[in-house]
Amino acid sequence: MIVFFIGPSSGKITGQSLAFNIIFKNYSGSKYLVDYPDFSGKKITLLLKYFKLFWHFFAKMLLHIFERKVIYITTSRTLFGFFRDLYFILLGKLFFAKIVNHLHGSDFVYFRENQKKVVRKIIDFIYSKIDVSIVLTEAMKEQYEQYPKMKIFVVSNCYYGLSTFETKLCFDKAELRLVYLSNLMYSKGIIHLIRAVKRCFKDGMALNLKIAGSISSDEYYSESELKDILFKELQGCDYIQYLGPVRGEEKNNLLLESDVFILPTFYRSEAQPISIIEAMYYGCVIITTGHNYVKEFVGEKNGIIIDKNSQQAIVDAIILMDATREYYREVSSYNIYFAKTYYSPNVYIEKISKIINEV
Repeated sequence: MIVFFIGPSSGKITGQSLAFNIIFKNYSGSKYLVDYPDFSGKKITLLLKYFKLFWHFFAKMLLHIFERKVIYITTSRTLFGFFRDLYFILLGKLFFAKIVNHLHGSDFVYFRENQKKVVRKIIDFIYSKIDVSIVLTEAMKEQYEQYPKMKIFVVSNCYYGLSTFETKLCFDKAELRLVYLSNLMYSKGIIHLIRAVKRCFKDGMALNLKIAGSISSDEYYSESELKDILFKELQGCDYIQYLGPVRGEEKNNLLLESDVFILPTFYRSEAQPISIIEAMYYGCVIITTGHNYVKEFVGEKNGIIIDKNSQQAIVDAIILMDATREYYREVSSYNIYFAKTYYSPNVYIEKISKIINEV
């Protein structure tokens, strides 16, 4: 048997690319990578890359024509991405491959419902060819409820590649140490967070905020627009530091040396952010929203769940944590236990490998 792993392995780091690489790099059987190119760059260059990718995939399928084949694919919820995925799913079916689809976002229903009738029919035809889908939470099964023949399994995200540590010193400094670690989008609440932290500082609170991640576009602002807003907000704020993208030990140390992880997201596709799992592994107390499926795995036992789109809610949560540090030290210890118990990479790899092997 050979497994074709189709998804974003390189390019901009996202939760989806992180999760894809965990299973691709750790799957022990025979495998072949189809790495989706990043959407950035010139359109003609992108089209040439995809043409080359399509041709290599077709040739590889021919080469393994008499073998059992499985396609593991992380499907898109954009129109361009759907028609790209369509090629691999249909060609795979022509070569009698089994299709395992892994959904990492919460907006498939939104994507499907916002297409014209003819496109919806094509979407339904393609998704009827998928043998198995993997979702992140029980409630996420609703994204595919219109496909009753599709088998659906639940596998939570996990942390991966994080260093071990002996102790976590949480809330032990005079300053409250806050961290934001995710792609920077308006809909992930980054501007709301910065403005909330500025209000807390102006009111006399001792705190600092470190921001890490790539600046990205969403339905509210383009990358360049958000960049302008972001740097204007940061002018004269030496207690707020933008680090850019961080990886490896730099990321691990950032989380280990922080007290509170804040992600005030209302991002349309948000489902189960890996960054929250990583933050809990390092004993950060969580401030986030109950947006989409986030509330299924993060609750008051892990920190504070706040209202979406609210600077005041962020301010109130920061003030509460600063005033009740002793209680939240216990939450910090619980989060370490919680992440290691329920979100280990070994369980993640084992579950997905089993689904692939038995499809």
